[in-house]
Amino acid sequence: MDESGIDLTDMLIFLPNRRAVRSVEKMIVDKVGHATLLPRLVPLGEGVEDIDSDEGVLGTVSTLERVVATAYLLSSIPTIKTISNALPVARTLITMQDYLENSSVDISTIDWTTLVDDKYAKHFQDKAQILSVLSRVQNEIFGGRDTETKRRNSDVYAWCDYLKNMNANKSLVVVCGSTASVPVTRDLMSVIASLPNGRIILPGRIFGRAEDFGLDTNPYNAEYKFLSGIGVDVSEVKEIDVGASHIDFMNTAFSNVYSDLSGYDLSNCHLIEAARESEEAAAAAEITARAICDKKTVLIITPDAAGNQRLRTEFERRNIIADFSGGVSGAMTLVGRAILNLFDDWIESGEHIFEEIYASNNFNLFDTIAEIVDKYDENFSPRFDIENPESVAVWRAIKKLSDCLGEIKVGAVDARAFIADSLSDIRVRPPMNDAARVTVLGTIESRMQTADVVILTGLNEGMFPAMGYENPWLPRKISNQIGLPALNHKVSLMALDFMNLSCGREIYWLRSKVSGGVQTQESRFLSRVIVARGAFDTDAGCDILSAVRSRDSVESNPLSYANPQPSADWSDVYVTSLELLIHNPYAFYVRHILDLRPKKDYWIGADVRDFGTLVHSVLENAPADATEQSLIAEMDRRALEVLGNNNLIFYFWHRRFMEIAPIALQMLQETRGAFVEIEGVANIAGRNVRARADRIWGGGVLDIKTGAAPNKKQLLDGTMPQLPLEAYMLQNHGFRFRTTVKSEMPIMQFLQLKSGDTKIIKYDVEETAMAMNAAYSKVTELFNMYSAGGAEYEYRRTGEQKYQEYDDFARADERD
Repeated sequence: MDESGIDLTDMLIFLPNRRAVRSVEKMIVDKVGHATLLPRLVPLGEGVEDIDSDEGVLGTVSTLERVVATAYLLSSIPTIKTISNALPVARTLITMQDYLENSSVDISTIDWTTLVDDKYAKHFQDKAQILSVLSRVQNEIFGGRDTETKRRNSDVYAWCDYLKNMNANKSLVVVCGSTASVPVTRDLMSVIASLPNGRIILPGRIFGRAEDFGLDTNPYNAEYKFLSGIGVDVSEVKEIDVGASHIDFMNTAFSNVYSDLSGYDLSNCHLIEAARESEEAAAAAEITARAICDKKTVLIITPDAAGNQRLRTEFERRNIIADFSGGVSGAMTLVGRAILNLFDDWIESGEHIFEEIYASNNFNLFDTIAEIVDKYDENFSPRFDIENPESVAVWRAIKKLSDCLGEIKVGAVDARAFIADSLSDIRVRPPMNDAARVTVLGTIESRMQTADVVILTGLNEGMFPAMGYENPWLPRKISNQIGLPALNHKVSLMALDFMNLSCGREIYWLRSKVSGGVQTQESRFLSRVIVARGAFDTDAGCDILSAVRSRDSVESNPLSYANPQPSADWSDVYVTSLELLIHNPYAFYVRHILDLRPKKDYWIGADVRDFGTLVHSVLENAPADATEQSLIAEMDRRALEVLGNNNLIFYFWHRRFMEIAPIALQMLQETRGAFVEIEGVANIAGRNVRARADRIWGGGVLDIKTGAAPNKKQLLDGTMPQLPLEAYMLQNHGFRFRTTVKSEMPIMQFLQLKSGDTKIIKYDVEETAMAMNAAYSKVTELFNMYSAGGAEYEYRRTGEQKYQEYDDFARADERD
């Protein structure tokens, strides 16, 4: 870019992925030193936005739609029988078809039965017949629509046409960081290489023998094929000088000509061999914690989802903030696990609850799951919040699955299989945390990334490198013949990733000696370094593992679990806090005396508290001529302001609004003229108790509960004192409005807005008087204990979530 002398806005740069685009954006701004217009930076696979095309009129058939239809077709085969059996088979078939499309192979032109003739095993011939039928039927079902893979490839070929016709209007066109391993990307790079202003920047430093490059395990196999395709000899590739690097050592170590490089200095590379996978994750966390103390950035490469999850757990234990924006499988989220666990329970017990709800929802899977969540939330394990942002991706996936199923009806077993397959295919990604000094990525995402400290984890055979593509449908000879990836395709790509990542300033190679109870074999990449006799460090591993193991055997320093006993507190207290004092005095101590409040997480979206605030506000400001429809419309409007458009949570909230509106309207009409959100006070046992009543009028008080209202026993026991004490304040002129004689004998009402049980609960004069007396006595007793008597604010374990907000302060999990 510097040497070209061309304006940034006249550059078009293709990069491996969106993260690489972010990195280059930041690099340019850092180099320029101020705000600037950027070049056109394009992640490989995105299309040309300003090209008019008639393609796409028929739309695109999604991968999920193809999987659903194919599984349904396969389930008719006697040896497969069920959709749950057919799903994994369908996935392997769709994967094979996508690989062929990536290789520009037109599947519809292949005569499978002729290709796989009687020279091959019968099971391959049987599969070839299935492939023939499926290829024909799939085309009929999908009406000739393009697959997502074909559409992505079409986007890349659109760039090829764009550049060939010189429509790009760019003076410099660059492809950076791609190995040209995908045929369609190789074609784009070939076009760019033919341009007078085209530049290709290849990863690594290709060097060695041509016969080595031709092997499908060689790190430069894909780059060599690309260079050969455009008629460029390896020796013609210009080297970009990046300073001292281990790349020459790595090239020699990964060649097939033995060279003894004894004593080559790899002292900045540290090998750590942990006893097991959990210890490996703990070692990575220890290295990371030390790097953070030294104000260094850290890049961690983890080749599998399970390793990613172990790192996440260790980082949480160590309070290490990291960017895990690579995401997790939808099936591993709380909402995903909760739904699948409930299905497992029903399937195991033989209950037909799913089928009954499914039929009542006209066999619509999304509506069925929504009703299950509404009805059976308390049965879910783990518990989850449907309004949590990570749940939105799961709901979208279920909605998409439901749409794909269409007229296909499923039982609980098949529904569970479909949901698990659909959720496993999505990645739930948190917002990218640019401020984090630690980033955890997979091998593909890590391209064009670096840091002060680079940690490569999972360096065992079968993990790093991963197992190659094994096609169960075709003999290997046929697979190679029609253009499917070689068995060692991933080995080649991951070898180059290992070499490049190992050229950093401070490198840690981590592996576990045992995985899943089975002894592992070190990665062939480590073996090559060892055979080449590179002098890497192992002493750091002893120090790191010693620190990790000592953390597991720290001498206990007994903690004091004594309950707090502060000086007498006579400050004013709100009735809403008294509930805490009754049920968990320690929580009252933290909230009222220490005045600590949980701070809402910035990244967490709307939740049940926002729902309650919204409903309260609408009812508080409802006009005298309100109708059911106007209340629903106003709540919908407010919800869209909170949630934003196209938010699936709105679907659940709207259903609640429709249930709430008629009962809320009845309440508004019956309490017309009431005061809303009015302050009141009463002195009890020498201490002021304050309240803010939802609705109050001469002779009655009403409290709005978006969940369940207190039951009669709780009120008469004095354990839920809020509304009875508000009635007591009304009786004793504690609110600033002129009362009537009716206020001397008030009544209480609750507007309960619990899902599925919305109603007005009324208590007559006698019941209200009993509840008032019980609440007054209970609060007097408490004030005599804590304010006057100096009692300890003891911690009480309770199953109610609202009383557990401060359990971490009390170390609740550590108590007997």
